[in-house]
Amino acid sequence: MTINRSFMHSIRLHYNKDRVRKDGTASLYLRVIISREKKDFLMDLSWPADKIDIENQKLLPRHKKDNEVSDYNLIIDCEKARHTEIQLTYRLRNEDLTMVKLIREIKIFSTKECFATYIELERNSRYRKKEIEKNTWQNAHATKISLLEYDPLCLFKNINLKWLKGFKSYLTNKGYKPGTVWAKISATKAYLRLASQEPLIYVDQEVLNFPNPKVATTTTYLDVEELRRLILLLEFDLTDVQFRVLQAFLFTCFTSLRISDLYSANSTWEEQNGFLDFLPYKNRKNGKWIRIPLIPIARQFINKGEKYFKLPNMVEYNETLKELADKAEINKNLTSHVGRHTFGFLYMTHTQNIY
Repeated sequence: MTINRSFMHSIRLHYNKDRVRKDGTASLYLRVIISREKKDFLMDLSWPADKIDIENQKLLPRHKKDNEVSDYNLIIDCEKARHTEIQLTYRLRNEDLTMVKLIREIKIFSTKECFATYIELERNSRYRKKEIEKNTWQNAHATKISLLEYDPLCLFKNINLKWLKGFKSYLTNKGYKPGTVWAKISATKAYLRLASQEPLIYVDQEVLNFPNPKVATTTTYLDVEELRRLILLLEFDLTDVQFRVLQAFLFTCFTSLRISDLYSANSTWEEQNGFLDFLPYKNRKNGKWIRIPLIPIARQFINKGEKYFKLPNMVEYNETLKELADKAEINKNLTSHVGRHTFGFLYMTHTQNIY
């Protein structure tokens, strides 16, 4: 049997050592070679150059708790799988694959055939147009990662009722809570519905009609004793990040501030009558300002200076809350939203008056 030499190819992770940025990061490429013709495909990803393991074809963690490294490595593997899928298709058809054909196929593959790529393009487009909030944009990314873990190719042509049922079972078996499974299936259906409106994309109607009833969830809040134990932690030996996160979280327990507003809270919001007057992040479109009381116990958690809190990113914020829960021996899943729930609990158990 004669081997078609156009099938002799390689796909490898690559970066340009001469184009490392001042911050030490470099753009990531897939270097593809077909019949000695070489081309670098930009992946729109960057990583610290000293953490790119070319020999083992993977990225290394940037720090001890780097949650993104697994996601980035998964994206790279999936991109490699797509290139391989195209080349395998040509091999099975016994048709020559040139670099020009590969470039054309990748464009078609990306825009018409791959659901994960469609989600990425659509979520970025909707976010730029301010059609969705940042949290929705981030949740779509998380759903895309779960989809790629379940099905690395994630082709529209393979998405049917059995596929979606399998995805739901996969999420459940991974240990996701019912509410998270519901949210990921809901996001998947939402983007499939958007894709179904594209003239060149076919989406199985049965998938769009897949039932996904919202599950009843238990509200997590802290009782007075648990809140007292957290406040006492302020007197213990905490890291700088733990201390700052604890201050901010306790502030939300007595003000009901959302996490999106916590990052921008500052002294210009204060009125002389002891209230905060501000435009919440979620109200940017309708322009509706709100006033909330700044009670003495909440005021004690504020830093001196204009900006109330200096906080890490939201992922690290929530991770730190779990560390604080362990220190306070609180057996609950502490997240940023638990602060608002705790405020509601305090309000309802103090005759609707906590100050």
